[in-house]
Amino acid sequence: MLLEYKNFHAAFGEKEVIHGVNLCLNAGETLALVGESGSGKTVTSQAILRLQSEQWIRYPKGQLLFEGRDILKMNNAELRCLRGKEIGMIFQEPMTSLNPLQRVETQLAESLFLHQGI
Repeated sequence: MLLEYKNFHAAFGEKEVIHGVNLCLNAGETLALVGESGSGKTVTSQAILRLQSEQWIRYPKGQLLFEGRDILKMNNAELRCLRGKEIGMIFQEPMTSLNPLQRVETQLAESLFLHQGI
């Protein structure tokens, strides 16, 4: 299992906004989160890299596993190693960073090449 949400919950203060999400993603699979505006797609997906400020968000229940490691229990140093090296994210406005005339795979490979200075 590459990525797995197990009974994942998220809250802003005392207000729980994500209630018991369960998802599994194996290597080579594609997963789409689809829902109405405000349904929790962004909060759920940003939790993969814990991108929300932990001053505002908390994860009261569940696990978020990447290759068996619980992301919700990682410290800042572990998260820095994970972000960009093992997990990357294309945000909601891909037109500002991706060229629609080239394959995403090609652009990501070029970005990795430039980032690593290969």
